Amino acid sequence: MRYRYQVNLAGGVYLGITLLVGVAATIRPNNILVWVFGLLLALIAIGGLVSGASLYRMSVRRLDPGHGRVGRPMVIRYVVRGGSNRLPLFDLSIAERPGESDGDWSRFSRPDPAWLMHGSPDEAAHAESVLIPGRRGRMCFDLISASSSFPFGLLGKSVGVSQPMETLVHPHTVPIAPTALERLLGGGGNGERSGRRLGHQGEFMGLREYRSGDSVRSIAWKKSRQADLPVVIQRSSPSPRRVILLLDLRRATDELRLATGVDPRMTEEKAITLAGSIAETGIENGIEVGLRIAGMGTPDLRPQSGRRHLDRLLAGLGAIELDDPRQRKNVAIPSPRSSSLVVIHVDRVDSSLGHEESRHLLPESLDGLQADSEAGFGMLERVE
Repeated sequence: MRYRYQVNLAGGVYLGITLLVGVAATIRPNNILVWVFGLLLALIAIGGLVSGASLYRMSVRRLDPGHGRVGRPMVIRYVVRGGSNRLPLFDLSIAERPGESDGDWSRFSRPDPAWLMHGSPDEAAHAESVLIPGRRGRMCFDLISASSSFPFGLLGKSVGVSQPMETLVHPHTVPIAPTALERLLGGGGNGERSGRRLGHQGEFMGLREYRSGDSVRSIAWKKSRQADLPVVIQRSSPSPRRVILLLDLRRATDELRLATGVDPRMTEEKAITLAGSIAETGIENGIEVGLRIAGMGTPDLRPQSGRRHLDRLLAGLGAIELDDPRQRKNVAIPSPRSSSLVVIHVDRVDSSLGHEESRHLLPESLDGLQADSEAGFGMLERVE
């Protein structure tokens, strides 16, 4: 923890006036000038002592903000506890100090400082700041600066605390039109599963012992008499539709085959945005979504649904480091009967990556998916 005094603009003007009065009192001694000069010095001393004593042994701690999303407010909360048993905290400003690392928060956005009007002695108080990330990736925090110029606003004192922390910023997403999502799924991704929930629909899957909570109507009475114990019929139930997103990042950024003047890094980021947008819209519509990233060596995420799984998908996309070396190894292609496959390419469509039922998209397809445009989408949705 580091302590330092600081002088703001008003304090600088005040010190200048104090020096002028001091020079005048020295050259031509006068009772009024001497008293005024002494009063000005006393105010400086009182302001420094009060601000210094209230911040002495003060503690400030940043709470884990969880994860952020590009373009959406991200709240950063702090817990402040004064070190004095008698002096409260007033007019406390808390800000993050920029660092030098590539993942430093200052390269994502610049939040407004958190402000605490009052903190009781030896009690914890909370303050918060809002940050809107402008890019995805791992965002790092380290130094926290807490400062106060109470009571006169002339001479302040700041406290620096080191608390390294890292959080992940998820990529930007946009809503996909429902009709465009239906066309992406096509006819695949449907199936049947057996489960504990029994019903009167679906194909016959087998028999099992009766469990508490099973419906009486599901009991197989003939088999139960033969086995001398209740046996129920287990049937399949229709499973949610499934889709696997395959993001093709096998080609390095400087090797992309793009038109002149097109930023390759921005094109890769738009492809990541496209994958995240399809995943979010699909899960919101009850579709199980999986993710595979070709060329990065990241683990595959099997199709699931739910908000937690969406966070895992967006975290996988947010953690992609485009500066890492790419891998050209083969990618396992799922069967078209188990799930639909949507392949997202960065520069050109590679029909070898997928099967005959795959849908192939490019980053510029995002605009057509948003507006449900027929132009540009139909040519890319399937490669024969």
